[in-house]
Amino acid sequence: MMGDGKKVLGIIGGLGPLATSYFMKKIVLMTDASIDQEHIRMIIYNCPDIPDRTRYILDKSAQDPLPYMKDVALRLQSDGACKIAIPCVTAQFYHNRLQEGLDIPVQNGVKEAADYLRESGCKSVGILATDGTVESNLFGLELEKYGISYIYPSAEDQKIIMSIIYDCVKAGKKPDDSVLMQISRNLRKQGAERVILGCTELSVIKEWFDLPPCFLDMLDVMARSCVKSFSKLRKEYEVL
Repeated sequence: MMGDGKKVLGIIGGLGPLATSYFMKKIVLMTDASIDQEHIRMIIYNCPDIPDRTRYILDKSAQDPLPYMKDVALRLQSDGACKIAIPCVTAQFYHNRLQEGLDIPVQNGVKEAADYLRESGCKSVGILATDGTVESNLFGLELEKYGISYIYPSAEDQKIIMSIIYDCVKAGKKPDDSVLMQISRNLRKQGAERVILGCTELSVIKEWFDLPPCFLDMLDVMARSCVKSFSKLRKEYEVL
């Protein structure tokens, strides 16, 4: 029963839909539960009609997604959520403004990733993300606080990453994983100890292909944090 005091996680979904479904799956898999009733209660509003985040970051004349996200966040709060997660890295650009006017916390996945890298002793990372995340330097601003260096792909490789995100995953098509692996190797040659899958669409690729442990998956980071906030984490997910 709602109102029975059990904590509820609210999720602003649809950014994109595949990433949202994968995020929920990750939370379920990471929760140390043996029966249905031990799993985390969630309210998910799948809202794929929210305007594109990267488009607005790059062109302020485009439709602003913030009012749409704010509306969903307020609905989740009204429906009993005690924390909000957004399985979209680029949406973290709006974190502070989205938090304003809410009485419950909004997860900051980028900060959580930086915290995890610091705790694990990582000194240099490569970042695979949307143009919006790269342009706003979301990861860089957090990583710099801990003295962690970061490397972005070349302009040519960044175009390929955007094509993988928009032309493949968002369109429900499997990308060529060898291309992603080559871009990762390019970053590793420049000194990256780990490579962040800094877009939740890139996280979905792990559903289709086995990726090496050098990758740090943002959906893993965010799902892990949610589980630790609401329940007990399975031991195999303590280290990502």
